Amino acid sequence: MNRLGVKLLDFALLFSEKKFRSNLRLCDRNQNDQRGPIFSTEPPSRVEFSNSSGTEVRCVADGVPNPNLSWRTREGGSAPDVPGLRYTKSDGTLVFLPFMKNDYRQDVHDTVYQCLASNSFGSVISREVHIKGGDVSGRSSVGRFMNG
Repeated sequence: MNRLGVKLLDFALLFSEKKFRSNLRLCDRNQNDQRGPIFSTEPPSRVEFSNSSGTEVRCVADGVPNPNLSWRTREGGSAPDVPGLRYTKSDGTLVFLPFMKNDYRQDVHDTVYQCLASNSFGSVISREVHIKGGDVSGRSSVGRFMNG
């Protein structure tokens, strides 16, 4: 019994949201708690930044084993590093570097991304993140992040 007088059991009920009725099972609480990824920090729905400042977009997911994080375009393709413009840190943060106006690329600086978290137990994809980078002088939205 714990200090509140509640007896802790040595088993737990686990179920899947998708298969609630057919996937109910008992398992030992002491076994590894392996599970698919869930977002602990989902990226905002909109990010605007100046070409002179750049920005970072965080994505954090938990799971067992630890999920791999990657970024996808709206079309579902991968968003590989673009030297001098965009890269992904080892922690899953998407980084947009400051850039000269003549280095602007619509497919990098004015597009939609999604964070993908995957492990051996499943995958989750974030909301769409609308990125707008460039010369935003005179606008009040420099570095603005909006959740939606």
